[in-house]
Amino acid sequence: MLKRDMPVSTSEPSSEKTAAAMGSKFERSNFRWMVATVVLLVVCVALVVALVVVLLTGTTHRADGGSCAAGYVVDPAVDPARPGPFSDLSIEEIDSVRNYMLAQDSLELTPWEHALISDNYIYAIETHLPAKDDVLGFLDRGGPEPERRAKVTVYAGKRTPPVVEEYIVGPVTNPSSHQVYTLSGRKFPIPFHSRVPDSKENTIVSAKLREVSETAYRVLKESFDSWFHNCTDRCLTFIDTAPRGFRSGDRKTWWYAMRGLQGMTLNPVGFMVEVNTEGADTTQWRAERVFYNGQLFNSVQELVSGYNQGTIQKTTLPMPNDDNTLFSSFRRRGPPQPSTPLRAPEQFEPDGKRYKVRGRHVEYMGWSFDWRLSTTHGPQLFDIKMNGERIAYELSLQEIGAFYSGHDPLMLSTFFLDTGWNMGSSHFELVPGVDCPTTASYLDVVHQKDSAKPRMYKNAVCVFELNTGIPLRRHYESDFEGGYQFYGGMVDNVLVVRTISTVFNYDYVLDFIFHQNGVLEVKTSLTGYVMSTFYTQDEENYGYRMWQNAIGNVHHHVINLKVDLDVGGVENRYETVDFVRANKTNPLYPDLYHLHTQVQRNTKTTEREAVLHYDFDRPKYYNFYNQGKSNSYGIKKGYRIQINAPTKELLPREWGPMRGAAWADYQMAVTRRKETEPSSSSLYNQNDPYDPVVDFDKFLDDDENIVDQDLVAWVTMGTHHVPHTEDAPVTATAGNQLSLFLRPFHFFDEDPSMASSNGVLITYDKDSHEVDVDRFGTPYGSNCMPTETDFAYNGTWPQVTED
Repeated sequence: MLKRDMPVSTSEPSSEKTAAAMGSKFERSNFRWMVATVVLLVVCVALVVALVVVLLTGTTHRADGGSCAAGYVVDPAVDPARPGPFSDLSIEEIDSVRNYMLAQDSLELTPWEHALISDNYIYAIETHLPAKDDVLGFLDRGGPEPERRAKVTVYAGKRTPPVVEEYIVGPVTNPSSHQVYTLSGRKFPIPFHSRVPDSKENTIVSAKLREVSETAYRVLKESFDSWFHNCTDRCLTFIDTAPRGFRSGDRKTWWYAMRGLQGMTLNPVGFMVEVNTEGADTTQWRAERVFYNGQLFNSVQELVSGYNQGTIQKTTLPMPNDDNTLFSSFRRRGPPQPSTPLRAPEQFEPDGKRYKVRGRHVEYMGWSFDWRLSTTHGPQLFDIKMNGERIAYELSLQEIGAFYSGHDPLMLSTFFLDTGWNMGSSHFELVPGVDCPTTASYLDVVHQKDSAKPRMYKNAVCVFELNTGIPLRRHYESDFEGGYQFYGGMVDNVLVVRTISTVFNYDYVLDFIFHQNGVLEVKTSLTGYVMSTFYTQDEENYGYRMWQNAIGNVHHHVINLKVDLDVGGVENRYETVDFVRANKTNPLYPDLYHLHTQVQRNTKTTEREAVLHYDFDRPKYYNFYNQGKSNSYGIKKGYRIQINAPTKELLPREWGPMRGAAWADYQMAVTRRKETEPSSSSLYNQNDPYDPVVDFDKFLDDDENIVDQDLVAWVTMGTHHVPHTEDAPVTATAGNQLSLFLRPFHFFDEDPSMASSNGVLITYDKDSHEVDVDRFGTPYGSNCMPTETDFAYNGTWPQVTED
């Protein structure tokens, strides 16, 4: 078809004209081919250069639909030649320390695999952190690198009396010395009854419980259709609680029977056994009292006799018939949402990793820090810097508590301090795409605890960058005439270091979140199963009846953190910036007065003066600053602590076990940093909180001066929890997130995220009606394909070495 504007000729061209025209076309075609060849060659060269750039930098924008770039290097392997002052012990270092200790005849140690409770044997080995002054001398002043040492915990059942001993051993690569670890102000020696139960103890207790089950077989079978010994598919399981008694020195534990189903803590049967494990002579250990259907008996024989004679109140709780609809399971049930299974949105990294990991050192957008996973306390961050300036020397988890209330022996006894439940070494393998994004980097850790040799915990920590889905900053500047002057904004992309501690029934998602404006967030999200108890009328005042024959008892979650801020150096001051009401005569109308808010700064001078009991009537900022360092405007450089989950401890500090968790009575306490006060709690406080190994109140008793000193803030956050039916099968993280923020307070001259090339500035020219979008060099969109990975999950923590 001809175009309408094309002229039409009615005559045929001559042969000469045709030949000339054909020759001309051939010459033009030849020329065009030459031009096309040159252009193609230039394009090929450009693609080769682009490919080289991608291979060298890993950060170039891809527009060819290929795989996304790798980005920065993520290499979590610790260099054995230069592990750094904060790194956990390697397998080789643990083996070296263990072999050295076993060779010391004076210690009379028996290898773990051959030891009895009445022997001396190694319970745990972990890093002993060097003194802060030695570390700063190495990092900042060119001093020698501190010697790497280990702390070795020994259960000394062979001593008279039996005790727990701790030793400092070094250097870890080739140990040559050891000394007893003692701290002024800490209880010494450590009583044997304060030790954490290990697998050796639990094996013996399990045998005692089997004997109880055999004796009470008829009671258990007829009452619960379940038992503990030779149970096949009708199994009870027992869980213990703590403290292990109601007085210092007790070692009597109530063991609570639950059905061995998915979600066992939601399936209690109202049967409990008290087991006495006092001393190191296990032949004296015995089952004592039992509790059945709200009734207490002095022995299992007394229960059986009353049951057979029909003189006690019996109960019947049949085993569920259909396990597929078990309310405590994770099996899907209810109308499917969505009706057709559809994959959820996912994130990917178009230019690869934008953070670096080398060993235990991490860098991201001006941030740098080192991390470790303490066998006792869990995640710890050290030497935290922003743009090369140290903000905090240490930010670490200290303790997680859960204080329950109720009538039966379980809830009367339950005052959990999770360091006493292996909180630090209960960080198991994370599930890609659920626990952490599929883009995350997964890191392994090693623990030596209650085993013959160290164990490797695969993928126990993840590091990932996250688009939080909210702007970090933004503004729309209206022209108030129906248009705008400009728009500026930036997405809040953050780096997250995450680990999840599963302390039997509860799961604590622990996040350290690095924002690009110099804000560091610590967030704990609570999930997992609640601890329930068998319903009786005596439990009515402690919660709601739910989950068949169970009640979810009220409890209080508390979490304690250590924040060692070093703002412009170690000599800091602590002040509250108080918001106070002021009454002022209105200068425009002298017969009127005006109420407004003023800012009042109050520097705290002593530890007791700095104690925080949160008061809504007196709002304030909590600021740590350096008197000798100012920003460009002459304001003292500071970082403030913002607690987003302050909690009130309703239990008085003078009441029994609260002495072992004295930190819970303060929303924040500020003390002078001491090497003799490394932690607010200990793994021994759980089993004797009445006379604890670490009494936090002693940190404050000397009431030292805190002006221009190296200061530590001990921050407590928490929440009260009344379980409800929507907590079945497990408590959800939504609404159960506790957080604190470290926020710059005149530390920088402006928001440091202004240096980010991820911001966007949109301007509008009214005259030309043109819109200019400035992304500061960052490409928009991506055509690369995320790397597909196969789903794999092992979920175990096998020994890494064989005997």
